[in-house]
Amino acid sequence: MSWNDILQLQQDGQDIESKGMTHRDLNQLAPKDLEFEVGGSKQCLENHGINFPNIFAVVHGDAWNNSTVMDIISKYYGFADNGFADLIFLRCDGYVDHKQTDCRTHDDSGKLTYANRYSIREESQNSLDQTYLHNDTVIFQKFKEQVNSQAAYNNRKGFVDAIPIVAYHSIDDSKGRSSTDVNLFDSEMKYLHDNGFKVIPMSDLRYDQITNYMYIRNNHLATHLLPT
Repeated sequence: MSWNDILQLQQDGQDIESKGMTHRDLNQLAPKDLEFEVGGSKQCLENHGINFPNIFAVVHGDAWNNSTVMDIISKYYGFADNGFADLIFLRCDGYVDHKQTDCRTHDDSGKLTYANRYSIREESQNSLDQTYLHNDTVIFQKFKEQVNSQAAYNNRKGFVDAIPIVAYHSIDDSKGRSSTDVNLFDSEMKYLHDNGFKVIPMSDLRYDQITNYMYIRNNHLATHLLPT
């Protein structure tokens, strides 16, 4: 894919964000290399005409409890995709094993919190592809269960608080570790379309510094799905 191809995607309304310069594990890097990997990728995107990249996707999603990494990410970006869960909670208050009342990055003791705007959690479609050995029938059912699981939380609260983020890598029929079958992807997108889901870019996320809640820009819809 050329930079012109990427700019065309941006022109078509796709959200182009950052995942680092060389796809290295951030937990293994020295501070100067982190600056290059995290800050350098933002500068690279801007140099090639990408508008306001403000979200960083952490390789392997495993840096949410690394203060050095989190400090550098927060220096350059407003949000980070960094961790795994079926749903994200915009008030960071729905994780059973990690009790929080808001999305502050640090708790009262100064320790990094489990859920915050720099540890937004996704469900990797590829984990299903690998777990169920590309059994598309089973994976499609699991996908439907995930995207519909938000309804119970949102209906109970009366506002949109829970959102599934579904992450894909390669869309092809190679049956590889990072591959989602083409027909399965088509079926999943058709399901979202036919059932009234609204797919929104992650750049529609906002953060309220007063309440320490995340929210969705122009939030007026009952059902949302965020892609990566």
